[in-house]
Amino acid sequence: MQILKPKPRYRINYKAVSNHLGVKLRGNETFDELLKIEQQVKWRDSKDNPNASFREDEKREREANIQRVDAQTKKYWGKK
Repeated sequence: MQILKPKPRYRINYKAVSNHLGVKLRGNETFDELLKIEQQVKWRDSKDNPNASFREDEKREREANIQRVDAQTKKYWGKK
């Protein structure tokens, strides 16, 4: 008589999780490791982190640069 091992009931979509967390994954992380990574990402972006304000400044600067480039291209190429 052969004993069958139960198959896992879920599969982790590492690509979707990577996009959600905003970090690259190896592809073999366990669920517990993914939870720890999620906590680290949340802390990195939280207000308790002293470096979080720098990240917000970078985001604002990046958005301003994008808007400036958009305005320049519209000026050069015209609206279509």
